[in-house]
Order: sequence, then structure tokens, then C-alpha cells
Amino acid sequence: MDRSQSEQQEFLASLIDVAELYDKAPCGYFSISPTGIIIKINRTLLTWLGYNATELIGQKFSRLLPKGGQMHFEMFFMPLAGVDKSVKELSYEILRKDTTVIPVLLNASAVLDNTGKLAAVNCVLNSNAERRQYEKDLLQAKRIAERERKRLAFMADLIPEIIWTATAKGTLDYVNARFCQYFDCDGKETRASFILSKMHPEDRRNFLNSWRASLATGSDLEAKVRVVNTKGAYEWHLLRGAKFLDEQGNLTNWFGSCANIDGHINAMKKKDDFINIASHELKTPITSLKAILQLMDRLKADPANKMLPGLIEKANRNVGKVNTLVEELLNVSQLNDGQLHLNKTLVDLDELIGDCVHHIRIDQQYEILTVGDKGVTIFADAGRIEQVINNFISNAIKYAPDSKQVLVNITGKPNEIFVEVTDQGPGVETDKIPYLFDRYYQIENKGSKYSGLGLGLYICAEIIKRHGGKIGVNSKLGKGSTFYFSLPRQG
Repeated sequence: MDRSQSEQQEFLASLIDVAELYDKAPCGYFSISPTGIIIKINRTLLTWLGYNATELIGQKFSRLLPKGGQMHFEMFFMPLAGVDKSVKELSYEILRKDTTVIPVLLNASAVLDNTGKLAAVNCVLNSNAERRQYEKDLLQAKRIAERERKRLAFMADLIPEIIWTATAKGTLDYVNARFCQYFDCDGKETRASFILSKMHPEDRRNFLNSWRASLATGSDLEAKVRVVNTKGAYEWHLLRGAKFLDEQGNLTNWFGSCANIDGHINAMKKKDDFINIASHELKTPITSLKAILQLMDRLKADPANKMLPGLIEKANRNVGKVNTLVEELLNVSQLNDGQLHLNKTLVDLDELIGDCVHHIRIDQQYEILTVGDKGVTIFADAGRIEQVINNFISNAIKYAPDSKQVLVNITGKPNEIFVEVTDQGPGVETDKIPYLFDRYYQIENKGSKYSGLGLGLYICAEIIKRHGGKIGVNSKLGKGSTFYFSLPRQG
């Protein structure tokens, strides 16, 4: 048994040529003296470097290194090998005979003599080219990723919407510049408490419920909330969040936006209010007209009845109201479609104003005076300008019922003319003046029974604008109002 084992060990030993393994190893082997002199080197390393053994043995290993590597080797590697007795994975660049460079990782272990002093250092060199290339590729990939991140962040900062991202648990980890602008913060204030404090209290609970449901189910988030701006006013926003899944279908991030839809919400509200007002304004004269017709139907057998003339007048007045409302609606429709065309001719402005005054049905208690430059002519659409003047005078009477006199003043200049309609009514509050010519805008006037659709002045402004003129108003509370427009003499 013992004999058999001994023979087997001899056989195995005969299979292994230690010297051959050393010389042909896939890595470089060499040994140096305590002073750094090469005393042994394998064939693999010689092949890498392009030298033969006689050229290197007896030479300092550091001469194979660039200057920086030489200093590191002498000042760091050799002392470390002597103290720690081993060195692991130091990165060096070794110079070939043809002066090209090989990146390597150096591992070493100390050989001690019988007294424990350093006798030699055995070193192993592994090529670091693949690792260096991997690190280079990784660094390049990081640079590309960072460049792409900056590009996307730049694009996100240009978007007028708030852009955000959150972790799978819903913690915000990125917001764009619009977030910082809207909330006047540094972009690091992304705590949930900060965000929730900006929401209207009535919307906060519904939002939290929607957010929890999205986190629980992984479904997309969509919620309409009112958010306070830096001026302390609440504005409607549409908040959306979409989940991002990895290759395994796991939720990793949320990507979302928060768009300001306050203008849209208000426009829809104005539209609904307008429909309600229009319905009411049309229903009132139609209902009255229906009642008058029913009464007239009962009296038709008696044509001499004294009530008939008054009923006919009331019927005509209600038909006129309906006609005015329908005309305003048609005018707005034409404006929206770009079909409000002008038929310009040479117009005598004083004569045109006279026709307006004649056709406006007013009580005898009102006096309309035309003053200023007579005989002024303009190149304009007579019907449309008449419509503007009619509206100004009608408003002066309807919104200033206690004003007994309405003054129309014409001022002619070389290149343009001005028309002013002045009343002695209650005037308009300063903060409301900028909105008078907006579509659907109406002034609440407790002293007037007239409401309307809020379209008259808007249509007037559009007519004047299409003539190349200007329109405006000057007013002071308690001192009346002056509505005016200007027109170029040649349009």
C-alpha cells in the first residue's frame, strides 16, 4: 500500500515541470533583490516586453517604469514589501523595449532569510489592458449618461409645466426649474409636507386618496388640484403620474407633470356662465312675447281695444331684444371664424352719428348732443362703426339711467379722428376698467336692470381693431365715464 502511494506520487511529480510552468505561465513572473534588482524573470514577461533575459537580469526593475512609476515603486512599493511582506494589485504601466506601454496589476510577496530579513521579492504581473478598457468604456458611458441627463434636464427646465420624478414609494427625487419658479424655492424642497401645504385644503384629501390608490395598485395618477402661487392665489393644475417598470415588470420610478389649467377651467366656467346668461336673456323676452301674443290672441276679435297698441309696442320691444342678442351671438361667431368682413366706404361721421341717434329708441328725458368737428369723413365700414356708436350710447343710457345728457364729441386730426361718448353716470371702478372689453365680462351694477351677454364692448373692440384704430375708456366713480375710439382717416 505504502509502496503504491509512493510510486503514484513519483508519477505525479514526473508530470509537473515547475520550471516550464514558471516560464510559460499566462502571467508575468519576476523576482527582485531588496534593492530592486531583477534576479529572475519568466519567458512570458520577456515576450510581453520584447527583451531577452540577459538584457534585464541585473537591471533595476524600476527602469522599466515611466518616471512617475519609478518614484512610486521606489518610495512606496519597496518599503511596503519590506514592512507588510506582501503587496496586492498596484496599478503600473510598464515600458516595452519599443517604448509602448503595457498596463498591469502587480502583486508581490516577500522572501525572508533565516534571520527574518528581506532576501527577495517575488512579483506577479497581470495584464490590465482589458480592465483599463472596461474602466475607460465605463467612464465614457458615465459621461454620455451625464451629458444626456443634463440635456434632458435642460429640456425639462424649458417646459412651462412642472416636471417631477419620484421613487417607487412616492418620494420626490427630481423637480424641474418651473417647480422652483412657481413655488419660489431652491429645488431641494421636495418634502411631501411642503407640496401638500401648497394645495387647497379642499383638494388635499382627494389627492392623497388618489395618490395612495396609485401606489397600492400601480395605476397611473391623474388629479385636478388647486395650488397656491407666490402671490397667494390658487390656480387649477392637472397633476399626472405614470409608472416606470424595469425588465421584470417591477415598479422602479414615477414620472409625472403638473400643468397649469387654470385658464382652461376659468374659460369653461365662463362658457357655462355665458350659456346660463344667454339662456336667461333669451328666455325673458321670449316668455314676455309669448304672453303678449296670447293676450293679443284673446283680443283679436276686438280690434278697437285700447290695449292692442301698447301690446304691439311691447311685442316689438321684446323682438328687438331677441334680435340684438342673436346679432351679438352671430357677430362673435363671425369673429371666432375670422369672417367678420369690412365693407369700407367714405363716410361722413357727423351724419352717421345723427342716424344712430335717430334710430336709438330712447325716452324723451334723455338728451344726446353731438359736438366737435363737423364734416369729418373717414374710410370705414359705416354699418360696423354705427354698431360701435350705438353700443356706446345704449350703454351710457342703460348703465347710467340717472344721466340726463349724453355727449358725443368728434375730434378731427390730420391722420385720425376721435369719437368720445360721455355720460354723467356713476362711473366704473378703476380695477374693472382693464376688463371692460373682454369677452363675456359684465359689470355688476345694482342701479341698472340691464344685464346682457357681456359681448357688446368685446365686439366693438374687435371692430375698431380691424379698422386699425384704438378703443378705450376713462372713468371716475361719481363723475361719469367717457368711452372713446379712434380711426385712421384712410384705412
